[in-house]
Amino acid sequence: MTYFCKMTEEMEVQILARLPPKSLMRFKCVCKSWHALLNNPHFVAKHLQLYNNQPSSTCVLFKRSVLSRTEHNKEELVFTFLILHNDGESNADHNLINCNVEDLHFPRSMGLKSRGQFIELPGLELGESVHIVGHCDGLFCLSLYTGELVFYNPAIKEFRVLPQSCLEDAFSCTLGFGYDPKSKDYVLLSIVSYGEEILDDEHLVIHPPQAEIYTLSTNSWREIETHYLETETTYFWGNETFSTYFNGVFYWLGYEEKKEFVSFYDRLEEEKKQVIILFDTFDEVFHNMPLPDCFYEFPTHEMSLTVWNESIALFGFYRCEFEPFEVWVMDEFDGWTKHLSVVPKVDQEVDIPLALWRRNEVLLVDRDGRIFSYNFDTENLKYLPVHGASRGDFQAVVCVNSIVSVK
Repeated sequence: MTYFCKMTEEMEVQILARLPPKSLMRFKCVCKSWHALLNNPHFVAKHLQLYNNQPSSTCVLFKRSVLSRTEHNKEELVFTFLILHNDGESNADHNLINCNVEDLHFPRSMGLKSRGQFIELPGLELGESVHIVGHCDGLFCLSLYTGELVFYNPAIKEFRVLPQSCLEDAFSCTLGFGYDPKSKDYVLLSIVSYGEEILDDEHLVIHPPQAEIYTLSTNSWREIETHYLETETTYFWGNETFSTYFNGVFYWLGYEEKKEFVSFYDRLEEEKKQVIILFDTFDEVFHNMPLPDCFYEFPTHEMSLTVWNESIALFGFYRCEFEPFEVWVMDEFDGWTKHLSVVPKVDQEVDIPLALWRRNEVLLVDRDGRIFSYNFDTENLKYLPVHGASRGDFQAVVCVNSIVSVK
């Protein structure tokens, strides 16, 4: 005789919350109660926590250029998910890292042109670039070659094209994407520049910045104050299009610049002071903080911002004689501590640090466009089964998968 045991609702939730988003999307058709459960915000939050709290693997989204399969000497942009396994299992080829590869296919209705047609293929011509603005909770903010901004969850194939800005057309724009824990909403911050103007007396004047914020729940933009983006004599500017988000705060590498110059040539001779620009979603106020002191004494550090071990960190190369790879961690008093300084023991010349994907491993690119992972502790390197053709088009974002909706 066979006996069946009916699972409690709590048991169902605990099991479903640990399953991949693709499976959950199929399970919506099982019954009305599961459809309601999988759309419940409390379950979505539980799934985000439990499914991505499994230490067996790390997901990284790569953007890179590759040579076209159909057109000679032409390059295309390709987006690829790599699931890097943390279990230490060896690949059949010991020089390759153990991972799964999946190209990202944009939905037809997003209207992204691919290899000459509006079809679901990952390749995009370089003139039709897509830039990753930021990532949060499985959602990506993309800046399209059409000038549009899009929120996209590739795990459930949902996207939303954002409405046009409420500000006038800008000379340049710094963007930040993340989650506002106060309003419990996903937000996009935009800081716009209106360039400069040369007056009749040849004085060069920098126009002040403006800022606005988009909220997903209202699907609208509103202008915000920028008081702390300036002093009496200077402005603060972000020089990154990709934002780093952590615990309700956006971070960008940026610089401080005078508001006015005697002439255009006077501006060329002026050295800009590098800083970090912050925006706190709680009080919607901008701040700035200095880099480590040695960065100003020896301004040959090529660094990027990231979240590493639950802290904001700077990572990259100190371009000196031995070119060590360094990691600096922000402490609770807004100071910096050097966590790591190591010269990678590799035969090839390293070109670009892409991402810190584990506590002791970094993804790097060599001059031939090959991507590899370097372990600081063991000093071993393993190649990834992907490559790039053009060094300027790499992006790598450590991310998670979720069923968070953008609708």
